[in-house]
Amino acid sequence: MSQGRWSSGQWSGGQWLRVLALGACALGCRGEAPPAAEKQPEAAAENKPVVDQKIASAMAAAQRETAPSAAERGQPAPPEDGVLGAEAAARELAPGSAAQLILGADGSSPKLSLGPAHLAAGTGPSGVLQLSSRTGGSVMPTIDFELKLKTSAAPAGAATVASHEAVAAPSSAASAEGSVVTRFALVSARPAAQQPGRLPDEARAEIAKLKGSSIEFVTGPHGAVQSQRYQAAGNSRDLEPFVQSSAQALASLALPYPAVPVGVGAFWMVKSREPVQGAEAMVYRMVKVTGLKGDVAELTVNTRRYLITPALQLQGLPPHRVRQFQSEGDATLSVRAGATYPSSAQLKDRFMALVVPEESPTQGMPVQSELSATLTLAP
Repeated sequence: MSQGRWSSGQWSGGQWLRVLALGACALGCRGEAPPAAEKQPEAAAENKPVVDQKIASAMAAAQRETAPSAAERGQPAPPEDGVLGAEAAARELAPGSAAQLILGADGSSPKLSLGPAHLAAGTGPSGVLQLSSRTGGSVMPTIDFELKLKTSAAPAGAATVASHEAVAAPSSAASAEGSVVTRFALVSARPAAQQPGRLPDEARAEIAKLKGSSIEFVTGPHGAVQSQRYQAAGNSRDLEPFVQSSAQALASLALPYPAVPVGVGAFWMVKSREPVQGAEAMVYRMVKVTGLKGDVAELTVNTRRYLITPALQLQGLPPHRVRQFQSEGDATLSVRAGATYPSSAQLKDRFMALVVPEESPTQGMPVQSELSATLTLAP
């Protein structure tokens, strides 16, 4: 079952963390010549259609009986290269806007009211986030993070962040009255019991240094995310990729919910701007109610991401242009009626890109990663 092996004699301290976090492909995979059809007019990029076809088809199917004219119009296909451009992204969701929810159907009876009526300041649930990932040819350690949540009123200007910690920093317009900050404190970090390979002897001590890291979401009073940021303990660049991956996983679980009760068969789309691999992306999530068990709803979440500007912000990458980009994920959630976050969740995310270095425009450099996570929260 082992997919990788680490040797404590080869790497030590933060060095092995840094190498595993970046991955060989991010630092210089074998060159790959781009196909002949690589050139695309820059001017046409801003007119690309942006709605994912799978999401559009599902929305149209639900609207067919109630809004046939809208369904007949259909939706355009997504951009083939996965890159939108700033103008096209702004037409979808203006910079600084909170996540937008579009209800497709409210489902059958019985129904539950999901999400809190109004987010309030106070101590939230605690739990465990287990995270495992692979970057290029490198497998990273599987880590158990102990989480503690706390929600507080957002201070004026909290949604505007001028630091690398919030790549998708919105404008001050996002600081709507009633906004709150939910802080996920990583109160401990340790290697999980099951690992894809043998850890170096010093791994436990290095992973423990993640204690004190945090991830924050600024949301509206009903849970629509306006911005996010993360902080690695001690501002460590070596540990930052682990916290960044945790933030990406939690972003898939920080969902707004419809204002009306929903039952089995209900579905809605959530559209947001979020960071992915250090760059801003337009994100579409199709959420479906697949079952009800008492006051708990079982949900599936399918995610598609599109890069807004054709460049990634990964450490070790030279100046470049992204020629192809694909990022998607799937998750299953158990959400109790009235709760802000799921009591349990499982998710998988995949990211692939082909970048062309400015200094070697005839060579393509593949960059890829996979992320798996499980979350359990208790009141």
